[in-house]
Amino acid sequence: MSTVAFDDYLPFGLHLNDIIALMAGLAVLATFFAVWQALRANTSFERRLATIADKKEAMRLAALATRRQRVQLTPASLIRELVTRLNLLRSHHATEARMMLARAGMRSRDAMIRYLFARLTLPFAFGLAEVLDGYTLQLLPVPPNLRLLAAAAAALFGFFGPGIYIKNQIAKRQKRMQMGLPDTLDLMIICAEAGLSLDATLVRVSRELAAACPDLAEELAITSAELTFLPDRRQAFDNLNARTDMSSIRGVVNTLMQTAKFGTPLAHSLRVLAIEYRDARMFKAEEKAARLPALMTVPMILFILPTLFIVLMGPAALNIIDTFNHSGGPKHVTVVSHDDSGNDQTPSAQPDVTEVQANDSNSGSGGQKTTSASETPQEATVEPADQVVAAGQPVEVGVDARALAGYANLRVVIVPKDTPDSVADPKTLFVDAKTVAATQMQVELVARTPGPSELRLYSIPSGSNDYVVSARAPMMITPSAPAAK
Repeated sequence: MSTVAFDDYLPFGLHLNDIIALMAGLAVLATFFAVWQALRANTSFERRLATIADKKEAMRLAALATRRQRVQLTPASLIRELVTRLNLLRSHHATEARMMLARAGMRSRDAMIRYLFARLTLPFAFGLAEVLDGYTLQLLPVPPNLRLLAAAAAALFGFFGPGIYIKNQIAKRQKRMQMGLPDTLDLMIICAEAGLSLDATLVRVSRELAAACPDLAEELAITSAELTFLPDRRQAFDNLNARTDMSSIRGVVNTLMQTAKFGTPLAHSLRVLAIEYRDARMFKAEEKAARLPALMTVPMILFILPTLFIVLMGPAALNIIDTFNHSGGPKHVTVVSHDDSGNDQTPSAQPDVTEVQANDSNSGSGGQKTTSASETPQEATVEPADQVVAAGQPVEVGVDARALAGYANLRVVIVPKDTPDSVADPKTLFVDAKTVAATQMQVELVARTPGPSELRLYSIPSGSNDYVVSARAPMMITPSAPAAK
């Protein structure tokens, strides 16, 4: 019996076991395709129907899952529900507000809802806060009779406040776009000269300006998208004008539309616009610089000139006040003069100097008690050094006239005791008088008439022309001794 060797008929390197494994794998693959062909739909219609059925089942399961979930209440959902219930999104004011928000760069639906909610609730919130503050806390200094008026003003501010804020944001955004427009036109010129179409130019410029001027880049990106899917390209440019509301953007849009309509060179037109806007920006800066002196005039008048006048005229004004107001003059200075020999000296009559005679000896004949200059006495005093003096002999008199600062013509004189206080003839009475100042000083007088006498201090009060006796002290004048032969 002969045996057939299959290995002799197989290619080199391939054995019988390899052939068996390969056949088993092919059998498994054929079985898989047969089962898949049996389970799948026979026609394309059946396959689409099965897909729709699966999607319907998925939607049913999702709806059941949503019903079972508990509704979560958040401030954003409550605001959205209130605005929706009041039907504020379909009002005429909502259309204007949507355009204002678009110009301010706020394009989300939540921004629209928050703006309408603020316009609705802020008047009540501000008015109620002002009423509570007026009747409880009183943080604002509002008079009681104006509390209701203040509450109405607060409610009015709450109504117009959101609109003012949005207009402020629009002005800031337009300023930023105006500053970046010349650079944008330069980039568009480069792209146009490189051969890019208008749509590709807007896409590239918006991508390059995303970091330098994001507001203008966003508007150009929206315009490029609208040029792609809107049936009329003019509508896309009109939308750009409505979103920006800038005369410079209108110039660019008119140039682009003219180029597309008449086939004029785009790069040349954009270059002329870029130069024009850059010059306009320079002219505006020069205008602000020219207005600066006029604007600085009012602050200089209000803040700088009064200070300058105070510095220049302040010392002169103080000197004038001191001259006409003796009570506000300089402080008195006490000058002490030493006399070792005991000779009599004539004191100075300056109004701001007090001279006190001081002796180095311990004798009390020439001594004078010094009074502090800061302690002003209530009344003037005169005190002779000796109560009894011979006629024709000089006598030291201490005068303290600091209480007579507002008086004039202060004179010290020795008169007989029976002399009337009123002065009928000043020239005769004040022959031997000494003029003193309203301070503390020493003077020297000579007694002429023997007998009982008085040391008097005469002065003229402020607003009067008559002399009055401001101080007096008794003295005795003895006859002078006969001269030795």
